[in-house]
Amino acid sequence: MRQKNVMQKEFRQETARLAKAKETVAIDFPREGEAVDGPHYSFRVSAPQDTARVEFCVNQGPWLPCRQASGYWWFDSSDITPGLYQIRARMLGQDGTVRLTMLRRFTTGR
Repeated sequence: MRQKNVMQKEFRQETARLAKAKETVAIDFPREGEAVDGPHYSFRVSAPQDTARVEFCVNQGPWLPCRQASGYWWFDSSDITPGLYQIRARMLGQDGTVRLTMLRRFTTGR
């Protein structure tokens, strides 16, 4: 019975998180902990339609602009070297609102 309650609670939390994610910015790919085949990769970010721009940060470096295409925002990289990476995206809304994603970690072996 306890396991069922825990599962129901986790389901409610995930449902609430997904509902909130529709209103915020989120890194879609790569997934947390994913191993990426480098050196070329296009990172996909979701953001609301009223977003003015999206920027991307790799390993706490400078914020770099993303391009918008096919309903998403993309950050294209062609120089990923082997290692562990932390990435973050931020959305700047038309009204001046700024929203950040949580840090996302991924690795590459090439």
